[in-house]
Amino acid sequence: MGIIDEINQLVADWTLDESLASLLKEVMDQQLIEQPARIDYHYVTHLTNPAQRFFSIAYPEVRKPPALARRLARGKQLHSFAGVWFRNLPDFVVEEGTLDGAWVGLLGVRGKIDYRVGDSIFELKTKDKLPETPEEILSSYPQDLEQLVFYSVIHPSGPAVNYLIFMKNSAPFNLKAFRVITEDAGTIKSILVSRMRALSKSFKTNDPSRLGRCRYYESGCAYRVSGSCLCDGLEPLNVSALQRSVVINFDEAFTKLLENARDTHGGSSTFSLSTRDIIAPRKHYMEAISGSESLYEGDEKDEYKACAWVSMNKLKKHHGIDLSRSEKQSVIESQREPRLRVGFRWLKLKSSIHPSGEIVPYLLNINLSRKPASARNPHEYHLAELGIVCAAYGKGKGVIIRVCPNLGKLVQVFHVTYQNIDRIKQRVTETIDSLERAEEKEDLLSLPPCPLFMNDGGKCPLMKECHSGEESGCTL
Repeated sequence: MGIIDEINQLVADWTLDESLASLLKEVMDQQLIEQPARIDYHYVTHLTNPAQRFFSIAYPEVRKPPALARRLARGKQLHSFAGVWFRNLPDFVVEEGTLDGAWVGLLGVRGKIDYRVGDSIFELKTKDKLPETPEEILSSYPQDLEQLVFYSVIHPSGPAVNYLIFMKNSAPFNLKAFRVITEDAGTIKSILVSRMRALSKSFKTNDPSRLGRCRYYESGCAYRVSGSCLCDGLEPLNVSALQRSVVINFDEAFTKLLENARDTHGGSSTFSLSTRDIIAPRKHYMEAISGSESLYEGDEKDEYKACAWVSMNKLKKHHGIDLSRSEKQSVIESQREPRLRVGFRWLKLKSSIHPSGEIVPYLLNINLSRKPASARNPHEYHLAELGIVCAAYGKGKGVIIRVCPNLGKLVQVFHVTYQNIDRIKQRVTETIDSLERAEEKEDLLSLPPCPLFMNDGGKCPLMKECHSGEESGCTL
């Protein structure tokens, strides 16, 4: 039996919460009224290296060299491993928060921050060698700096003080924290907008000359290796306006604070998994071992996810259902499987039974279906995902929040209770153990197949390998 079916059999009950759904819909409706019409989007990471984005679209057949793919996979693995350090910092707010520039008049750009701690955005970058000075960041890693300051100007609160964290990609994982102050947000916005226009124009004209040289041109870019790009004739992107607009300083105090979190909560393993990895472990193997990437490029769901995320933050703040610092810390310390990486999404459910609020995890998901029947029950995948989160924290109850844009912008809030969460926890631990063994032995087929709906319409990079043995992969 697959893990989705097993967890769904352990759902004791679910009910619809009309009160919370109504409050959230009211906030979301106002957000959507204020939001301009949707257009095609660029992601912040694409705008920090537009030439590579152009060539990735122009030459989709070009694959990353295996060594580069493995290095990037290692970076993702270490990035998730370090998440526990940030979650244990004072004033930790959110992990992997979605941003959309439409809310601040920058229509057409979106992104996802690593962390927010207090009022500041934090971006974590893993490197072979740590930069020593602000000048080295500008010369060697301008794309990392741009990513952080671009996020600062598309975040609704526009935080001026943010942090760029560099981590060595080998033990003992040395750290350096740099405090980045955006002094001229107007210039940063201008750089962002000009990149968006240049990239859009390049796609329309099939001419990358205005995009500047790829920032990985000298360090193993796949398009240079394959002879596909034209970067040898392009000048590097100018960073003088960026340099004038920010102040960068090494922050020794915060570096020590983060080192303390690393030493206290680092553990002995760099293994860290998401709920999706538990449900589809071969997808994790694909990214961690082979270095292949999902084909998902984003869709209309992302727009509504951003709206729902902003709306939930407003709702929690204005209705007193957000957690206090001590409550957040208590939740963090209650996690029972340290190898599981779960985004921090918790709220206090108020009721006549729990007037002060019952602390529970929640999921946000978007359903683009136009069929009313699709809104009758919570989806089996999300019931499994929430069950994993509940089990990881010893909670018997959680919330699924679903937005259905094509069904009258319907907002639903499901209260879900589980029986025998210890069994779910056991299954999660077994899956993580099997993934560790599979990675060590490089044995993909020892892992259970993914659910059929996760094979990217038959275009998943693992299709051939998954179907090469006795197991028939995702078609089971």
